Amino acid sequence: MQAIKKTALILLFLVVPSLASALTFPKPVGFVNDFANIIDPQTRVRLDSMLTQFQKATANEIVVATVQTLDNEPIENYAVAMFKDWGVGPAREDNGILILVAPNDRQIRIEVGYGLEPYINDALAGRIVRDTMIPHFRDGNFSLGILNGAVEVVSTVAKKTEVEFDALAAGNISPATPIYSLQEGPEKKESLAGKIFKVIFIVFIVLLFIKNPWAALFILSSFGGGRGGSFRGGFGGGFSGFGGGMSGGGGASGRW
Repeated sequence: MQAIKKTALILLFLVVPSLASALTFPKPVGFVNDFANIIDPQTRVRLDSMLTQFQKATANEIVVATVQTLDNEPIENYAVAMFKDWGVGPAREDNGILILVAPNDRQIRIEVGYGLEPYINDALAGRIVRDTMIPHFRDGNFSLGILNGAVEVVSTVAKKTEVEFDALAAGNISPATPIYSLQEGPEKKESLAGKIFKVIFIVFIVLLFIKNPWAALFILSSFGGGRGGSFRGGFGGGFSGFGGGMSGGGGASGRW
């Protein structure tokens, strides 16, 4: 099914080219990119320390980004395009996660790279968005909501990959800081809508083979020996950029 999701992502950019061309993004400045200026300085430092140390310990890149508006684009499309543009996660491993918040549109998205989908699946990402982050957003406390979400994402990935990493200590976060419980709820089975969505992708690919088999084979063959450079990118000067990873649309969104 991973191959289907990867193929679907390329088809998405072919069918809707505006996602790849019309959207423009600011260059990332690090693991915390508060372009909407909604995270207080102390929390920003804590987040950066935790996420930087986590990357050094595991090579996983967990990135926070805030933007004032999504420019009338669905947050799912915006997050996938930003993930691709920034290249979050190590190349070919795609061990990256983007936590995207758009306060003016009152929307939040956790976008998960291919490599971390086994550890942060759609149901778990949805629970973090819904139960850990949005309650604070509704109270107007973006800093605490984002901090809680990032701590839970990091702690969950560390636990499931059997890496000893204390997220609170890495971020110099006091145990007295209001942090939602990191106890995981039962992971839900894939929803009926998710299954239908995958069936639609399969049918779409089959129809593409019928109408233009060479185009379909070309798309599928692009995944045969690792992903190509067109989905990667580096940055010069200052922050050197991320590893060049990509996402296929896994994760969860929410509104408040």
